[in-house]
Amino acid sequence: KVLEKRIIEFLKEQNMCVLATCGDGLPRATPIEYHSKGITIYFVGEPGTKLENLKKNPNVSIGIFLPYTGWDSAKGAQISGKAKIIFRENSTDFKEGLKAYQWEKTAKELGLKTFPETGVELVKVEPEKIEFIDMSLKKLGYSPRQTLEVN
Repeated sequence: KVLEKRIIEFLKEQNMCVLATCGDGLPRATPIEYHSKGITIYFVGEPGTKLENLKKNPNVSIGIFLPYTGWDSAKGAQISGKAKIIFRENSTDFKEGLKAYQWEKTAKELGLKTFPETGVELVKVEPEKIEFIDMSLKKLGYSPRQTLEVN
């Protein structure tokens, strides 16, 4: 539980990740804004390679990290999991996802009243495994590399 709480805090404090997808045997790494609810990651994607890849292969890897300023600053997460596009018809999941993604803030920035009907998808990533590195854990007597297996 302590590790999961540390990971949740880390995910909340950040909002950019590198999303790795794969389609037709070709990997693609995309920097993208995300927001989290617990250990679940949400992002919005426009039509393009990453969404096409997700439709073919839901397995993703996500890298989130702090700027490196020295050995003690090393902190990041490598998340392996499954992504799914949350369709608007699934209104409960969709509404929860929009709230977790903080869509209202984005909508204001873009001058939008509602989530676009077409052209943009809301994606949810359920982690299966999170590899977390936090060099500050070493000072507390723990290994700086920790793994959270999610069932």
